[in-house]
Amino acid sequence: MLLHYITGLGILLFGAIHVWTLFFTYPLQETIWETTLRFDSLPYAVLPVYRNILFAASLFGLLLCTTIHAMNGIRAVIAELIGARIRWVEAVLVAVGVFLVVYGTRTILIANNLLV
Repeated sequence: MLLHYITGLGILLFGAIHVWTLFFTYPLQETIWETTLRFDSLPYAVLPVYRNILFAASLFGLLLCTTIHAMNGIRAVIAELIGARIRWVEAVLVAVGVFLVVYGTRTILIANNLLV
């Protein structure tokens, strides 16, 4: 349960860093809303926001904390419903969590032009 509390606090911390970086560190050309939420006809118009290293690190921390928090929460719900620990359920949740973190990390690296 301690891991669940720590990842919950991590979600709050990395979520706050994520929002702060998104709205206050990107150079404004118009207003905050027009600059950071631009989805016009240009391809990948929002990607320059993702090129900030602090933003990428907060995305990774948010991804890691939310994945661990979600998988642990699902494990706790299943344990409450069944009433016992089932090893194969935990193994499946770990595999799903690893897949989500690897796929999300790949997406973050591609958005930052670190992976092609």
